[in-house]
Amino acid sequence: MPPVVTKTDVPAPVGRIEIKPGRDHSPAALAVPLSYYLQRAGEVLCLGILDLAALGLSFAAALMIRLEILPRLWSGLGSGLPAGFSSHYWWFAAVSIAFLAYERLYTRRFSFWRECGAISKALTLAMLLILSIVSLGKLSGEVSRAVLTFAFLGSLVLVPASRYAGKSWLYRYPFWRRQVLILGAGKTGCLIAEALLRDRYRGYTVCGFLDDDPAKHRPGVPVNGTTFPVLGGFRDSDRAMAATGSYDLIVAAPGMPPNQLVGLVNRLHRQAPSVLVVPDLFGMPVVGAEADHLFQERTLVFRVRNNLASPLNRFVKRTFDLVAGAAILSLTAPLLAVLALAVKLDSPGPVLFRHRRIGHRGKTFTCFKFRTMYTNNEEILQKHLAQNPAAAEEWQLYYKLKNYDPRVTRVGRFFRKFSLDEVPQLINVLKGEMSLVGPRPYLPRERSEIGYLADSIFIARPGMTGLWQVSGRNEHTFDERVRLEAWYIHNWSLWLDLTLLLRTIGVVLTRRGAY
Repeated sequence: MPPVVTKTDVPAPVGRIEIKPGRDHSPAALAVPLSYYLQRAGEVLCLGILDLAALGLSFAAALMIRLEILPRLWSGLGSGLPAGFSSHYWWFAAVSIAFLAYERLYTRRFSFWRECGAISKALTLAMLLILSIVSLGKLSGEVSRAVLTFAFLGSLVLVPASRYAGKSWLYRYPFWRRQVLILGAGKTGCLIAEALLRDRYRGYTVCGFLDDDPAKHRPGVPVNGTTFPVLGGFRDSDRAMAATGSYDLIVAAPGMPPNQLVGLVNRLHRQAPSVLVVPDLFGMPVVGAEADHLFQERTLVFRVRNNLASPLNRFVKRTFDLVAGAAILSLTAPLLAVLALAVKLDSPGPVLFRHRRIGHRGKTFTCFKFRTMYTNNEEILQKHLAQNPAAAEEWQLYYKLKNYDPRVTRVGRFFRKFSLDEVPQLINVLKGEMSLVGPRPYLPRERSEIGYLADSIFIARPGMTGLWQVSGRNEHTFDERVRLEAWYIHNWSLWLDLTLLLRTIGVVLTRRGAY
């Protein structure tokens, strides 16, 4: 997972900047300095070097596998390579770099997992083109397909790893960090600033805000313990850019009247090479959304999807659950036996806890977990809530007891820290009652609390993990968790499931949000 920026990691915001009204910073006079474009060119060069190094390393590893390992495994396989094979590497690399560039991986900054998806797509397309050239050009006698295959598989790991390590190192230097001005110091602007600070992989640094509300100018804007200055109003954008050296602007003013917003964006385009507009569409499906326009009416329209409402997508998801679930269950069978014995020895009662949960299309099913509570847990809970008003309030808000839950056994506390109690749910996955990734399996009594989003959430099978788990698990309130899960269902993709499974490993190991 990309590193999370803590308060000590956040670069110091721009201090008190004096914008002199006497200087000429009109749109006609303001010019983006050459250093800005040189910096962009330097970024492309750095990423290109990282990618070439990773591609070269994957090619070298593939050669070693083909020459040193495969001949020992299969005696009938020759130990040599076609003559002149190494001379083809340059155009293998060129095709790969071209597809990476086509996916805008040198000009745009993505989050780590989104960039991994774009890299995988680009390298897969490059591999298909290379194989096509080899076949159509009748180069089979000069090219080793085994080396190409292993180089491709290696590049899927080494290119993202190289970029992750390289960007983590480059972030230490100012030339890599892009200064950003946010126009709008309200709730939306603060959310954008918080997201940029949290995701250091993107390499953005917030240097300040612009807002027309004079009340926000003097105190500044606090974000994650750091106060950023408000450098003026929206019309001061040209002067603020000249004073801070920031030419990447984010307009986060969804409450602005449409005519004013269009006028502001049109003016900013004359001043800055990069303008990003944040629309008031929070919670709307975005993965696979298609932007279109009505030319004569000058209207922008979006075609949105509810991805898991598609039978084809549900079939793909179910197939993945069966294949991956069976593989995981076969690998964890010895662990299941050890965990079951630990539960049995720790406290009296059954090994498995069976509970009715809401599943696909609102039907209830029996969910399996390792028992982590005493058998008289409901009696213990009611007594504890009656004696502790603070605990009763916490239970009402989260339906969880975070700090201390007297119902949980000693082994149960350990299981919950590392989510080991949920491993038996693999049985539910294979039975078709659950999915590896999906919404939380809700209790029947929680149906009314879900509200209008119930129809969306119950389209999918509940999951062993999900967006709710990698985004803080029990740190979210019930309403926040429901909105996260509705967003996941509308924006589902197989790549999203894969990334959530990988991110779950990090969440479990760090025990974030586990109680």
